Amino acid sequence: MNPAGDTAAAIRTFTSRPRLLPLEGAVQHYDWGGREFIPGLLGRANPGGLPFAELWIGAHPGAPATVVIDGATVGLDALVASAPEAVLGEGDARRFGGRLPYLLKVLDARTMLSLQAHPSLAQARAGFARENEAGIPLDAPTRSYRDDNHKPEAHAALTEFWMLHGFRPLDEIAETLETVPELTRLAPGFRTLLHRAGTDPGAGRGLLRELYRALMFMPQSEVDRMLDPIVGRLERTSPSDRDRRDFWALRAARTFPLPDGHRDRGIAAIYLLNLVHLHPGEGTFQPAGTLHAYLEGVTMELMANSDNVLRGGLTAKHVDAQGLLDTLTFEAGQPPPLDGRQVSDTETVYEAPVGEFLLSRIETARGKPHAEARDHGADCLIVLAGAARAVTMDDALELHRGAACLAPAGIAYRLEAVDGTAVIWRARVPHAADRGEP
Repeated sequence: MNPAGDTAAAIRTFTSRPRLLPLEGAVQHYDWGGREFIPGLLGRANPGGLPFAELWIGAHPGAPATVVIDGATVGLDALVASAPEAVLGEGDARRFGGRLPYLLKVLDARTMLSLQAHPSLAQARAGFARENEAGIPLDAPTRSYRDDNHKPEAHAALTEFWMLHGFRPLDEIAETLETVPELTRLAPGFRTLLHRAGTDPGAGRGLLRELYRALMFMPQSEVDRMLDPIVGRLERTSPSDRDRRDFWALRAARTFPLPDGHRDRGIAAIYLLNLVHLHPGEGTFQPAGTLHAYLEGVTMELMANSDNVLRGGLTAKHVDAQGLLDTLTFEAGQPPPLDGRQVSDTETVYEAPVGEFLLSRIETARGKPHAEARDHGADCLIVLAGAARAVTMDDALELHRGAACLAPAGIAYRLEAVDGTAVIWRARVPHAADRGEP
């Protein structure tokens, strides 16, 4: 660590002359993480097979990235807090309370992540205050709200990628409850109830809420009686098709055994949710209240700057069943894809209906640079393939594969491929032009 004086002096230097800065992300070694992609991206050996789950590129206080200013290493959170207008621009500094509003991640799921949802902004503020008042430490395993922000998420797959996303259409759920007979006990007569609900969306949401509530509050002994025969049947058949829920139900049973032979109720939830298979470049958007789980693959993820998670199973971590039920929106249907839209010959954007972030993929080649004018906020960029050079009027940064940089607000820059082509992913704050406004 640098002495406080060095850090303060470095921040003063940057404030007097904002510029492009080399940026180093923070690695999260969660158990479910892959062992090859992120170490390979960063050029690090991993002889011990340590899981590299996420590379965080942002200013979240839980794991801030760092920048290098005149040889001094400074936390990006400290830089933004000390020089918000120089990093974010005057308008965004005021709009987002002097905080970088997004968090960019490279995420590698070797095994399944927990079933989870994220709160709305109002829910996050209330939940954070409530847990603070209760005296629950921020790092307590029973804590659900680690900050006061919401966490909408957008992502685009870098490899073949599987996930669960939102509740299936109600007629599909009804069919599943009939064809997987053990699940019928969740909602006897579901088809009849669905017929009575008709086309009333409120009635449909209520029916779905009661179905999921029945699962989350079912006594563990009944959960075991429901799931034991399903898992036994899957063990005998060993399904291998990742595009079928049976594969993931068996994997979940093997990955998340509970003490004393009990079954994780999240196994049943797999049959209630949409199973989504994404190819590289395809993505989804997770708004507040959407139950989802990443199952396998590598993705580029961008979200509001938060780490608030309400879990619903497939995990050894804390599950707050009532808190999750209070968070979910219970909208049934197929999730809309988040398709990239090509906005220039070098850039494809993944537009999400939020004001905090915009994810884009930039591909440059020799003789075909990507130019960015001054009218942008704080941009964070990472090179995923090839090597690039980031050039301004006064500086140039060489960016090898896995290297990242911060482009502060108002700094015009150009991205050039060093040799062949380079692929760069960028996180930024959407402005009026991105929304089609004058």
